[in-house]
Amino acid sequence: MQRQFWGRGHIFLAFVCFSAPAGLAVAQGQSHIKLPLDSPIIRTIDAGVGATLVVSDQGKVIRFNPNVENGQPESLAALAQPIADLVPLRDLSATLILDLEGQLRLLRDGAIDSEFLLAAPMQGKLFAAEKGRALVADSDGNYALIDVASKTAAPVKTFPDFGTNLKLYDDLSLAGFQASESLQLVDVDTGESLASLPIGEAVDFDVSKTRGLVAAASQFGGVQIWDLVQQEPLDFTLGMLDEVWYLKFLESGDLLTITRPGVATIYSSQDWRPVHTFQVPPMSELRFANVSGNNELMLTTEAESVHTIPLVQYGFAARLTSSGYVPVKLWYATNRLPGEQASSLSSRLVQWIFQADVVAVLAIVGVLAATLTFFTIKKGWRLLTSVAVAAASILVLAAGLFTLVDRNAKSAPAAPESYYGNVLNESGDIAWGKCEITVPVDRLPGEINEPGGFLGFQEAANPEKHFIITAVEPTSSESILDQVKSRGEPEEFLVFVHGYNVPFSAAAKRTAQLKVDLNIQGEAFFFSWPSHGDLSKYLADEDNAELSKAPFQEMLKTISQSFPNVRIHLIGHSMGTRIIHESIRQLHAERSPALDSLDSLVLAAPDIDRRQFRSELAKTVQELDLPITLYASANDRALLVSGQLHNNSRLGDVFPEPVVMPGVETIDCSLIDTDWLGHGYYGDSRDLLQDLIQVIRDDRPAAQRFGLTVQTMDNDQRYWFLRP
Repeated sequence: MQRQFWGRGHIFLAFVCFSAPAGLAVAQGQSHIKLPLDSPIIRTIDAGVGATLVVSDQGKVIRFNPNVENGQPESLAALAQPIADLVPLRDLSATLILDLEGQLRLLRDGAIDSEFLLAAPMQGKLFAAEKGRALVADSDGNYALIDVASKTAAPVKTFPDFGTNLKLYDDLSLAGFQASESLQLVDVDTGESLASLPIGEAVDFDVSKTRGLVAAASQFGGVQIWDLVQQEPLDFTLGMLDEVWYLKFLESGDLLTITRPGVATIYSSQDWRPVHTFQVPPMSELRFANVSGNNELMLTTEAESVHTIPLVQYGFAARLTSSGYVPVKLWYATNRLPGEQASSLSSRLVQWIFQADVVAVLAIVGVLAATLTFFTIKKGWRLLTSVAVAAASILVLAAGLFTLVDRNAKSAPAAPESYYGNVLNESGDIAWGKCEITVPVDRLPGEINEPGGFLGFQEAANPEKHFIITAVEPTSSESILDQVKSRGEPEEFLVFVHGYNVPFSAAAKRTAQLKVDLNIQGEAFFFSWPSHGDLSKYLADEDNAELSKAPFQEMLKTISQSFPNVRIHLIGHSMGTRIIHESIRQLHAERSPALDSLDSLVLAAPDIDRRQFRSELAKTVQELDLPITLYASANDRALLVSGQLHNNSRLGDVFPEPVVMPGVETIDCSLIDTDWLGHGYYGDSRDLLQDLIQVIRDDRPAAQRFGLTVQTMDNDQRYWFLRP
């Protein structure tokens, strides 16, 4: 089979990929043609340069030129019968038509009427190739080859194990279709199966013979690519998070995808990074898509119109990089007092000196000073003198650099992100407001890009590169709710509660990143309790978290009372999960209706005593019938230290074993890559974001989610490993 496969030139590769576009850049040069049809369009056909045909579900045909601005569509009213399907025959400068009477007809370019060719062997869908060849196939997999020049049809054959979603490639020698949970590739001339790929239930697939690639999009957003010779997937993942509606290999070899919210992304065939992202109509409005021979993306909408987008502007003549940014609006509630971040000189010095670049530079200076001293003085006190000179050099350099850095920081103008400090509002009141942030387009899911620096000196902020808080505007909760209502009744809210060592600005940026990467269509709120944003203030943060439960409950009640039908996705991280844990337990005891709006609860790396969680929340969880997802890891060093401080393992740690209890789906994230601390993986990891989007958007239990492997414990309870 392999020899035959290679001999026919069908060499294919495969990979698993996910995409969540990092942001939207509105397409330039897009044309929008409104068509004079009174019924939905079922096909859009590229009939060569300057000629595009569309057919409605009533068989009406319209011809227009997408390259002519404000051009008038031409109705081909003289066609004899309503149309069932049609395909372009570019080498014959004509279009092949199958009408509802079962006749194959030829419409030559420029003509308004068609000529009879022959009776079709069957009713079905048309496919065309070069040299006047075409194929007609029905929904049962029966097919026949048509020779337009000789006006003949070959005997009818049947694709073996035919399923759905038939596509034909190249000179009609290769067919692909979905059969059960496999992708079948079949030789059209012989009907012989070339390969069967266990891809699962695909929503779309495409083949690139020139690069040897087969891409198949699953209903969860994954796109698998397989090496057909080896019969195994390529171990590679792209950053797509949304459900894929359409995918297409372009002539350049790059991959084009269109995902649920109406975002088109082009991935480079060189390194599979996104090279351009642009906005198109959302999936709910799209009916048909194809890429023309002129490298134009043509999208047909329910509004009987066609969008044509020239793809040459997106990097085929000269490779472009995604640019631009998305302005994201958030709402917040906080029990912090306004004011600059108050930190002592010692705290600022500790935070500065423990930066990796500072440590490296000071170490290099110390080694150089010690080495130079060692080889320039006589024996005797050589070693001691070298150590003393090295220490003095480090101290002098550190003092001078820190003085400059600290002076620059204190003299810099106040930024919006420093509006709230780390001091608790002891009155118990909460402040509400709006926060606006720029999110760069050119980034990977999970990334929060901020201005870089060296030795504490920062580069200039650029909205096309960095997350920047452009505005923090305090206002009343009534004003916020009125603004939300003015934009229509929302379906979903994201509510985020941050953890320990997180200032207000970091909480805002993380919320913006989650809103974009999880594609939250509704509003995003975050509750920012007065964490000090200082590694040495763990115990002080614990006290402030304990005092923040009532303000958080007030926020949740305010939102849910104003929008009783909205679905609230509540995500908590680290010490912030304690606030959520205690609040849910108390609201449940009060029989508060605020809990009725909770659609999902995510506890990410929770810094909660696991004994307390089991004893206090187990009964509440069962009575609430609220889906709870727990993300834990063996590589979380922050929780390891917390467990040692409290003399008991934390809920987000899987040692000595994961916490598994009814009503809670535990996901072990120990296999995914993290930073050294291993505590922020809930937002940084694309693998976890891919799982989280299935939790929040699709309401899928763990047993039905892509990327998880079930593990059974001795007591028959189950938890899941997140596969990288």
